[in-house]
Amino acid sequence: MLDKVDLTKTVDEASFDESLTGYKQRMSVLQRTLRDQKTPTIILIEGWNASGITMSTQAIIQSLDPRGFTLHAIDKPTDEEKSRPFLWRFWTRTPPRGRIALFARSWYSRAISEEMQRSAWKKSLEGKIHSINTFERQLTDDGTVIIKIFLHISREEQKSRLEERERNPLTAWLVTPSIWHVHNQYDTSKPVIDDLLGETNTDYAPWTVIEATDRKYAILKVYSTLVKSLEKRVGGGKDGHPKRGKEKEPVRPRKNPVKRSSAPENACTKEDCQQQLNTLQIEMLELHYLLFKRKIPLVIMYEGWDAAGKGGNITRIARYMNPLGYDVIPIAAPDQSEKEHHYLWRFIKNYPRAGHIAIYDRSWYGRVLVERVEGFCSAPEWQRAYQEINEMEEDYFMSSGGGIVKFWLEISKEEQLKRFQQRASDPSKIHKITEEDWRNREKWDQYDEAIDEMLARTSTSIAPWTVVESDDKWYARVKALTTVIDCARTLL
Repeated sequence: MLDKVDLTKTVDEASFDESLTGYKQRMSVLQRTLRDQKTPTIILIEGWNASGITMSTQAIIQSLDPRGFTLHAIDKPTDEEKSRPFLWRFWTRTPPRGRIALFARSWYSRAISEEMQRSAWKKSLEGKIHSINTFERQLTDDGTVIIKIFLHISREEQKSRLEERERNPLTAWLVTPSIWHVHNQYDTSKPVIDDLLGETNTDYAPWTVIEATDRKYAILKVYSTLVKSLEKRVGGGKDGHPKRGKEKEPVRPRKNPVKRSSAPENACTKEDCQQQLNTLQIEMLELHYLLFKRKIPLVIMYEGWDAAGKGGNITRIARYMNPLGYDVIPIAAPDQSEKEHHYLWRFIKNYPRAGHIAIYDRSWYGRVLVERVEGFCSAPEWQRAYQEINEMEEDYFMSSGGGIVKFWLEISKEEQLKRFQQRASDPSKIHKITEEDWRNREKWDQYDEAIDEMLARTSTSIAPWTVVESDDKWYARVKALTTVIDCARTLL
């Protein structure tokens, strides 16, 4: 892509002033339209050192209402960010609906700078490219506009600009030995960057390479790219979403290969289970310290029927663990802020740091369960969620060297009714039963079908489901803790 760019292009002063005024006016109108249409927008500016990233960013900001955008100047990751998966800090910066996120450098700069320092960087960078394309596709599928700009200058032009900065006392501090080192690697880096641009130049998030030798020409083309892309988007349909072709046929449910049973084949007495639990909890404490010492993150995720015993399970797993090293994350209906983002956003925010454990009491699978059955999302949204979830679990949990344990707690309809009645008649437990729980029972068959499809489509070799037979609470607690311990051992 870079070799096809004519770096000699220029613009005269009069044309620049006239065109820029018009572009700024149009950009201001587009920002308001995007806000009204609730369209989240990402604008990222990449390029060589001294190619004009800051200059271009400042030019864009001049036409925007500061109340409607957020600028992210991406530098080296903090210690907190280093302890999370690669894309975590960018997921958490994605804009809510109707706002613009402007990235002065982005996940691309970080991928190159971080990966090229490793011995096997080529293979590692390929993995980053796959994750980036997945990340951008998931956002655009959810309605986000992504505009990607790369400012291109020659090696000679870059050298001239760096020397110019060094001569100016106000900017000399910007030119460090590491900047010159990167400049000296220009010819080596160029084919790598060119391949990266080509591999991530997708239909849903294409690149625009801008000739940046003439600074005024670069600013005009940046504006031209933004205005044309956004005008095309806001005119795509009444709701602001781009026009799409004929809807694909819905994916047919797979037959569930995961066996579901509510009653254990080999139950144990309560006393035996309690004795086993005590031994297992001590072992879990030891493994927890080892995971922390080796900086291995672990996710333990619970789904199951209402009253299946998720709370009791979580209590037994966490009982002896160091509370500074784990978090229990109860998932309720999304609040208004969470609804303004991609549905995975609120879960990714709570990813565990390296060495920590995150226990989710319900999870992202609500997309294909509650939201599907209750009609809180459209059929295309929950149908594509299976792929998005599988990608997320692979890209974010496993690629960071961590592990994930997914539990489905299965109980019979009769056992659920029994537990509901016990809760309703016990003053210490009546808070656990709600009208919504009773309403959900009326849709048992619909949930049953959704559960089967969920297990079939998301039980992968990387992140398999474990069905816990939960008619017997004590057996269920032992099985869950044993499963977590087995997973932790394999990670160490």
